[in-house]
Amino acid sequence: MRSRRSLLRTGGLAAVGTLGGLVALPSPPDATPMDRTAEAAALPNAVAGWTDDQITRETETPIARYQYRATAAEPNRTDREKFVATSPINVVLVPDTETDASGLESVMQVLEAEGWLRDPDEYTRYAWDRTEGRFVRQQATAAESYFGASGRFHVRCWSFEGIVSMQVHEDSAARPKHDVISYDRGRKSIAATFDAAGWEVSPDAIDLDNGQRDYDGLAAVITESP
Repeated sequence: MRSRRSLLRTGGLAAVGTLGGLVALPSPPDATPMDRTAEAAALPNAVAGWTDDQITRETETPIARYQYRATAAEPNRTDREKFVATSPINVVLVPDTETDASGLESVMQVLEAEGWLRDPDEYTRYAWDRTEGRFVRQQATAAESYFGASGRFHVRCWSFEGIVSMQVHEDSAARPKHDVISYDRGRKSIAATFDAAGWEVSPDAIDLDNGQRDYDGLAAVITESP
């Protein structure tokens, strides 16, 4: 029997604009099992000061604690009253790069190597950038399949001040109604994937005080090995 990960992967569109056009492909031979155990690594200096207490405000660190939904089509991105928190940030990544753009690219390359697709079909979400004092649309996204017809793991990422905040979750099948069914399994899947790629994983390292559903509010920290 094929694994759940192989069932989630899809290969392309046979008919434009329809879910029926998705053709399922088996996962590559080197796909990382979701339940792979990542050995806990020492925390990098970049986040060492953020591990002692709960982080309760998005002005305390560059980490975006939540992703947000806008309540208007063209919201004032400096007005926090125009946005509603939806899903918690549950993974924090520390790339070994000098710019936010290159850091995001390092993260995305790991997911692409695992067979994920960039820019999947998804909703628009935002995160708070404390340096700009405004909400910023997702800067990089990826998922195991474009539409998620059979369910998928799905991430949205933002990079502020060299720290990548990732919201990762497991989606239900797209029909009859799309929903998030697990934040914890998404976090574990990402930890296993990056651990297999040679990054260092510190599970449950930063308390973002944003627990929701099956996620306890403790984000994993994943550091690119120099």
